[in-house]
Amino acid sequence: MNEHLFLNGCPIIRPEGIYLDGARVISLGLRGVGLGDVGDLLAYRQAWEPFIDGHLQLWRRVNELLERAPTAQKCPAGIFDVTQLSQLGSTERAFCASLSLSRMRVSDTHPTGIRPQWNAWSGKSSSEILEGAKDMLEWHQAVVMRVGGAYKDELLQIGALWGIPIELPDVPEFTFQQEIRARIEAAYISAKGVLQIVGYGIGQTLVLAADVTEATAEGLSATARKLPQAVPTPGTWVGIAAVVAVVGGALLVYYHPRKVNAGAAAA
Repeated sequence: MNEHLFLNGCPIIRPEGIYLDGARVISLGLRGVGLGDVGDLLAYRQAWEPFIDGHLQLWRRVNELLERAPTAQKCPAGIFDVTQLSQLGSTERAFCASLSLSRMRVSDTHPTGIRPQWNAWSGKSSSEILEGAKDMLEWHQAVVMRVGGAYKDELLQIGALWGIPIELPDVPEFTFQQEIRARIEAAYISAKGVLQIVGYGIGQTLVLAADVTEATAEGLSATARKLPQAVPTPGTWVGIAAVVAVVGGALLVYYHPRKVNAGAAAA
């Protein structure tokens, strides 16, 4: 029933599908609705892999720097509970909370670790991925927004608090995101409307847009802006009123640093 596809060219038949003019037009073996296969679905994950890995590497860098600081010796081992910090001073509590949070994000086993969340579907078979196409795509998009959203805010807070410069990774180009989405929606009816264009808005916040036109109209960017930021050393932060709280299972730090004077900021 697909003869009309081959009227103007010579098809190439391979085990995974039939190709015409360099493009796969029919997928053989496991496939979803239309002409898609597991490779189509994983294309979205592959497109965002550098972004997710970029954030993971930033967290690892932060974790390594904090682990090497002398104050780390005063913190409990591993990922600890807030009650274990009660005997520490406010600045030490803030430091240990930052350290524990970084341990969570780089952990390969903690449920809030970046890698476990991104790889949640890695153990699924091809048939399970095809059957759960919509769920898998929604999951990956949610991880992108979480890692580039709430986790990014934590990262920037820790960076500002302890004088660690942070340069955020770019998102995939809008046109590339659109191509991936169009390819998936053409193959999987159930996935239509699931994926959106993701870009940086004001304040390095990730924003979802319906399409490239809307993203452009809203002033979104695929490139993270390099905001001018004074990077104080830990010694310039005094009078930190820090408290540690557990909210939704995540360790958060609230702090009120003294403003750095112009001379210190320029140093």
